[in-house]
Amino acid sequence: MGYLRLLRQRNVLVLWLAEMLSILGDRFFTLALMWTAWQREGAVAMGVVVIVESVPHILVGAFGRRLLARFTSFRALACVDAAQVLVVGAMPWLWDSIGLGGVLVVIVLVGTSDAITEPNRSALTPELVEPDEVQQVNGLMDLTGRFTWVLGPGSAALLLAIMEPETLFLLDAATFAVSALALLWLARHAAPGRRGAAAGDSEEGIPKVQATAPRAWALLRRHPALASAVGLHGAGEFLYAITTVGIPILLTARLNAGADAYAMVVTCMGVGSVVGNLVVGNIYLPGRFLPMYCAAWALRGAVLVGFAFTGDFLTVLVLTAVASLTVPLGAVNLTTEMSRLPLAERLRLMTVDSTCLHVASMAGMAALPALVAAAPARTFCACGSLLIGAALTALLLGRSPERRPVAEAARASL
Repeated sequence: MGYLRLLRQRNVLVLWLAEMLSILGDRFFTLALMWTAWQREGAVAMGVVVIVESVPHILVGAFGRRLLARFTSFRALACVDAAQVLVVGAMPWLWDSIGLGGVLVVIVLVGTSDAITEPNRSALTPELVEPDEVQQVNGLMDLTGRFTWVLGPGSAALLLAIMEPETLFLLDAATFAVSALALLWLARHAAPGRRGAAAGDSEEGIPKVQATAPRAWALLRRHPALASAVGLHGAGEFLYAITTVGIPILLTARLNAGADAYAMVVTCMGVGSVVGNLVVGNIYLPGRFLPMYCAAWALRGAVLVGFAFTGDFLTVLVLTAVASLTVPLGAVNLTTEMSRLPLAERLRLMTVDSTCLHVASMAGMAALPALVAAAPARTFCACGSLLIGAALTALLLGRSPERRPVAEAARASL
């Protein structure tokens, strides 16, 4: 498999370890935080925590382009993870000494750290491999995130059964410590990648990124296909949020199914996305990326429409599997296309994409629950139809007669 071959490269293996531990740490932190907020402050505090944790991602993504550019090196990212060791490790004592208000400030700091490290790690990853390995390394990191979405909460829940939530904060701090050491190792040993920016010390590394820090609007105008894809990603995340609250309602209201059925659907989602990743990460994606990307989202829209008319549980499982298989196709495809750009442009567009996802997710969870509760079938049908329309619109708007020299030159090298 291509992933196993990649992991034989020491730089990729170390970065994969840092990525996995950092994401696991985020999962542990979120679960420990929510459980502690529930125990000490109640349900309202849990909602406040969720909102406060998301705000830094939006603010940094929208207004922090120069701040992000200052951390475009493995050494700088190691410092951020090291700082999180101190903050997260002190959470059990901070809650007792400064109360909920002070803890919310700490959560903002941790959220800001995540908002800085996530797009920078994604932007630096392609610098460690050859051009023909970029799609595979993006697929490997995508697979890591999907595994930790399942393993993180599951393992944290098991740990909570045998230890106090406060202890989970200390375990979270330990994952950040190991991640910081791995990133520091990369800063000292990683050979310059495709453009020499991995270690952040060469003339084309961090100083150049800091000097340029391109504006998002100019980049989106220069790369219309990527602009359409990012817009579709946000619209799709908003509309597809209906599955989070809509599928449980659909199962209970229409099929008279229970929690065991919902657990099977969630399992099907996870297995489908992993299988889709294993396929996408180990094959070459031919042709222009935008038609394939839009087709993946259009298929997910058709699945939402299918949910509106389904009458049996087996059909729900089949539709769920089909939709889940297409998720990595879109994610890896878009990340790989962004990876063709120079580091500074890549970082900015990845940040814009991440910001759009956070805004769309929050908006979807705020707007859709009431609609789907009132009319599940009609809401699923409307969201699916709108998603198909958004995919077609993105395909039309993303077509440009001008060829993008940077992207085309990079594509020619693959």
